[in-house]
Amino acid sequence: DREEAETDAHQFVLWEEAVRDPVKQAAVKWGQIKSPDRAVEKLLRSYHQDVSRLLDVCRQQIVFRSAADMMTCLLAIAEDHEVVVVRVKNRMHPDYNSAATAGYRDLALNVRVVTEEAMLLGLAGHVCEVQLQLQEFAELRNSEGHKRYVRYRNFRAE
Repeated sequence: DREEAETDAHQFVLWEEAVRDPVKQAAVKWGQIKSPDRAVEKLLRSYHQDVSRLLDVCRQQIVFRSAADMMTCLLAIAEDHEVVVVRVKNRMHPDYNSAATAGYRDLALNVRVVTEEAMLLGLAGHVCEVQLQLQEFAELRNSEGHKRYVRYRNFRAE
């Protein structure tokens, strides 16, 4: 499983630096498509075979140094006329029970891209996930934390 194969050697790169530096650009880790095995597992365990609920097949994570930076990005996405925000999962909210996700926290947006090109390709209805996450949580996820989460998720049959 690609999700479990992440290494501990991730470095975080500021996007404004990566845009100007091809070496840093090459260091950007782009999200992978969810593996077919994990997609089927999630459909069976969590969604009672309702494929319309599987909204994170295509996903990307953006890591922030501060909550203020995360909010700036959230507002930019919300104001972008070429993006429709379908749903927001706020796992950063103080009332969120992080025990349900083994301590994992983020802000997960389900979005549709509605550009002219997306419409011409018939993709404007496709929902993907954008995960906004603070660097401290991302560092935990990229170490033993994600493996621990996968074991916890499997224990809960999710």
